[in-house]
Amino acid sequence: MMGVEWGHRKRSRAVVREVSSNFNQALSSYFGTHTPDPDAARAAHADYVSALKEQGVDVVVLPSLDAYPDCTFVEDTAIVVDDAVVIPFMGHPSREGEQEAVRDLLGEHLEIIKMPKGATMDGGDIIFFDQKFLIGRSTRTNDSGIAFFEQVVKARGFDSIVFDIPSSTLHLTTVCSSPRPGMLVAAEGHLTPEQFAPLVAEGVELVWVPNEEAYAANVIGFESGVVMISAGYPETKQVLERVGFETRIVEMAHIRAADGSLTCCSIFY
Repeated sequence: MMGVEWGHRKRSRAVVREVSSNFNQALSSYFGTHTPDPDAARAAHADYVSALKEQGVDVVVLPSLDAYPDCTFVEDTAIVVDDAVVIPFMGHPSREGEQEAVRDLLGEHLEIIKMPKGATMDGGDIIFFDQKFLIGRSTRTNDSGIAFFEQVVKARGFDSIVFDIPSSTLHLTTVCSSPRPGMLVAAEGHLTPEQFAPLVAEGVELVWVPNEEAYAANVIGFESGVVMISAGYPETKQVLERVGFETRIVEMAHIRAADGSLTCCSIFY
């Protein structure tokens, strides 16, 4: 695993944002089984940041925004494409405006590309996988957003594949992630083998997570061979350890209450 070529996927810097004091008002339609608890979510987020720093990631922590209960989910606010960053119009109107501080920070390092009006996209619908961008068409990401984003990535030499996201889930990253080059983790019961067939034909290793542990399909992998996974999903933990990973557990139950997952809480750049 140490010899795998990470290239553009190196995780050296990340931006995160503190949990809003109004996190109990965050959007929740898919995973939420109880009202989000801001204090408990802050404790989980602190451990999340610690896990990133353990892997040598330089983490910038933005202050929370009381007017935006979902603001800790920074992944949705910007999509890094090589030496540029696409700033989308958010897929839910209550979140429009969260992008500003993230844009200002990333603009110090990357070229800013603004999405045109009428096009919507959440960063949670994008996975940078090796030299491709996997794009989810969802309730948050529309056809105009996809068409614009595909132009951006093509101009920078990357391919793209579009996945239709079923109503059973929110974003592409909610049920799919890539812990290392050449490997995807996906949740049964949401995405299908047929959707991944072109990638499997190219030699991609596809690891399925059982439907009852679908939340655990969202992971973050590092060059060290460590993968961050959510606590409480023993079968997924065993599967990942079986294919060579060392697992770092993060308790995400209070983040999950607002439909958030591991990748939702950071942008690597």
